Amino acid sequence: MKLLNLWTIPIALLSVMTIALPQAIATPLAQAEAPDLCRRVMERRGLAVHRTPDPSQTQIGGVDPNATVTLAADAEPIVGSDGRIWIKITAPVEGFISNGPPNSGGNLAYCSGSAGPRPSATPPTSTTPSPVAETPEIPNGQFCRQVNGLVTPQGLAIRSAVSGPSQYLGGVPANGRVQLIEDYEYIPDPGGIQRSWVEIVAPIKGFVSVNSLIRCF
Repeated sequence: MKLLNLWTIPIALLSVMTIALPQAIATPLAQAEAPDLCRRVMERRGLAVHRTPDPSQTQIGGVDPNATVTLAADAEPIVGSDGRIWIKITAPVEGFISNGPPNSGGNLAYCSGSAGPRPSATPPTSTTPSPVAETPEIPNGQFCRQVNGLVTPQGLAIRSAVSGPSQYLGGVPANGRVQLIEDYEYIPDPGGIQRSWVEIVAPIKGFVSVNSLIRCF
């Protein structure tokens, strides 16, 4: 076997080899695909941004529905004090947002053009609340409220507690009616979202968002 005699290779060629070799090694590393950190907000009410994964802490920002956020490079799902999954973001503001309760459809999706499923094991079957069967007649009165079809054309969800991620009990269609409890009061959302809740007794017992209600007419 003949050994390469470097003394017989022109100096100009040696210079090219010296430059090309490090470039050949570095090129695959430079071309390594960056992680996909872009996500789109699927929650129709938008998401609150908190300084820590704790909804009781002061809200430092918010993200509109269908807007995009950038995950932190070291982002890992964190279970917050409210039982929901939180994740760190760096844009549009650095902080934490909720991706919903475990095993839910999640509040985030990959941005348009990105490959991959939504970061959740169980996608939601529908974003439109199913109407309650055999809705009772609710007469006009001080406790009657109507779902504002202009604000909530898809109908209004009835929840088991004053929280969006709480158990879904049923729904009221747009322009449908609900009846408040007699000693009703407006309860702020514990997750820091800009909305309030109120308890109802009809068409079924539960809680609904006040933001979508108007007086019956």
